[in-house]
Amino acid sequence: MPTPGVASGPPPDSRRPLWVLAAAGMQFAFLVWAARAAIPPALSCEVCDTSYYYTAAAEIAKSGLLFFNPYDGYRSYFVPLFISCIQRLAMAAGFDGSAVAGYAYGVSLVFWLVSAGLMWWLAHRVGARTFWTTSIATLLNPILLVYVPFALQEGVLMACCLPLLFVWTGAKDLDPGRRATLVMMMAIVAYIIRSSLVWWVPLAAIYSGWVLWTQLRPPRRWLPWTVAVVLAGCLLIGPQIYISKHKSGSFNPYPSTTPLAQQIAWGITLLKFATVEDEGHWRGLTYWSPFVAEPDEDKTAGFYLRYPLRGAFLMLAHAYAGFHYDEIKPYWRLDRARPLTIWLVVSSAIVFLGVARMTSVVLARDLDADRAFAIATLALCVASLVLVAAESRFGVIGFAMLSIQVAEWGATRPSRAQWAWLGPSLVMYLALSFLYNTLLLQSADIGL
Repeated sequence: MPTPGVASGPPPDSRRPLWVLAAAGMQFAFLVWAARAAIPPALSCEVCDTSYYYTAAAEIAKSGLLFFNPYDGYRSYFVPLFISCIQRLAMAAGFDGSAVAGYAYGVSLVFWLVSAGLMWWLAHRVGARTFWTTSIATLLNPILLVYVPFALQEGVLMACCLPLLFVWTGAKDLDPGRRATLVMMMAIVAYIIRSSLVWWVPLAAIYSGWVLWTQLRPPRRWLPWTVAVVLAGCLLIGPQIYISKHKSGSFNPYPSTTPLAQQIAWGITLLKFATVEDEGHWRGLTYWSPFVAEPDEDKTAGFYLRYPLRGAFLMLAHAYAGFHYDEIKPYWRLDRARPLTIWLVVSSAIVFLGVARMTSVVLARDLDADRAFAIATLALCVASLVLVAAESRFGVIGFAMLSIQVAEWGATRPSRAQWAWLGPSLVMYLALSFLYNTLLLQSADIGL
């Protein structure tokens, strides 16, 4: 008989090493492809985000925390520091290529080694179904995994947070203190990587309070984890406060609010935005809003109150752009622009099935802390996008939660009765996605 309160683990299965070998092999092959795809745009100075982060990485390695940063006040030290550290590791390991290639392949290798170790660990705790659904939704999810080699905020976000999300999703038997710590660390790391993800921190704190509520009496069960999270938070956010105090005279890690007003104006001007290769050059692909000609002074949050129907259309377009993918790569060739692609079909299906699953959970009042956290994360992710001209990478956190819900639901082997009503609805949603994407492409600054 297993000891009460102690996970007994899954029954012995000699195929576990094969699960890990297969999953790690698939991930490695995809990461190598993604790394090769990340290098050409990164070598072009016309791709503003990647060129900034490589320049900032070189600058922080030379000057330290008070490095020259044209985006002081709303971009942190963490992403340039992370890129610089990976580049130095690549050099120490004997990589003699360019700094760009060193980072792309270096971060892919480090991420793969961490992932393989976690897969091995989880495979010995859970059965085959849980192992594969967890892996497919997180560490093998191509729409999430593709960002890892790219020197972007989302790339570092996936490199640092996706392993934590994998553990949180698969290892349900961990004690509440460890699960709360995982979620808090994901949120804090996400915030220091991308300031606009600040909404995840209070949500993670609410989740932690929920799962630890029954353990408040014996402090020894939760106090060590709380201290660890506080110390890690100080270690991560402290340097940003130091920079902010020296450069802006503020203890607020991100004191600049100017970009928010700019994003709202761009959100009224554009439906969405993408970066594409056009005849050998990289440029922004703009999807113009019908309200682009509005006076600049009217392109404020008040626009959505004065014109509620127009505002609703813009909000829908922005939310749609954050979760539906024309192409898997964040930067792609313009000649691949199509109203319908395989990645649009895949992402649309995940969005529909994920939202349907979450809705059914709420209607059935079958919420627990994990499901509530996933649903609230999606809702706040959508809310953070509705006023901005989103790129598809902006919704990656919410898309991860949708993927997890779909994978877990698929593992329950839905009945024919469920598919009887869900199947036609899914087909209809895919058709609507195709029509809506066609409308968006008609607004783009290209001729189809």
